[in-house]
Amino acid sequence: MISAILFDFGGTLDSDGQHWLNRFYRIYDQIGLSQTPKEKIKEAFYWADSQLEIDPAIRSAGFRLMMEHHVHLQFEKLGLKDSKLEAQAAEAFYRPSEKVLHRNRSILERLRHDGFRLGIVSNFYGNVPTLCAEAGLTPVLTVILDSVLVGLKKPDPKFFQMALDQLKISADHTAFVGDSFERDIVPAKAMGMTTLWMTSDLNLPASDPSKIDKTLYSLEDLPAALRALRADVPA
Repeated sequence: MISAILFDFGGTLDSDGQHWLNRFYRIYDQIGLSQTPKEKIKEAFYWADSQLEIDPAIRSAGFRLMMEHHVHLQFEKLGLKDSKLEAQAAEAFYRPSEKVLHRNRSILERLRHDGFRLGIVSNFYGNVPTLCAEAGLTPVLTVILDSVLVGLKKPDPKFFQMALDQLKISADHTAFVGDSFERDIVPAKAMGMTTLWMTSDLNLPASDPSKIDKTLYSLEDLPAALRALRADVPA
């Protein structure tokens, strides 16, 4: 019986299974930069990621400030100097995310009310606790683990185990919800957790669907998926 649920943050709680890089591919098209090669956008995206990971000031940054800085670094790496387009790109990312986070807060509140213990295990920049507080998620979360703050990264099983230890629960009573098949689903399944893969039309198919217990296209699908999983458990 599942009594705890762990979540990834980026791509999972702030969007419906859409990887951040895939979202930026679309955003660059939307703001008129479709001529920018995808490989260059990818390089700039991961360079910005690496810069945020080593910037202690980001630990206190909310979602908007974080994404404005991320996009600024991307533009810097790409050699783009257009403050208007930069602002458009950041806004095109953070506004949909803010709406999804607001919606998902209600879902997490209902899950907590139903007795599930909830936590986050995320590869991030050190500001997941700040983002959870900003989005109103902190009161319903028992565990919030950010890779920069704990010095571990998914798919390292020790990172997942740290969350289980803090929840005082075993893997077989825990579900993991994440958008990365390789970093979330594969290691969680290997540890014995129930796996719920949140995906979208932007993502590649899973390389081994047998590792997925349920597929979600929105966090709104989670309550029904949990009921279905509960019904599948032998009496």
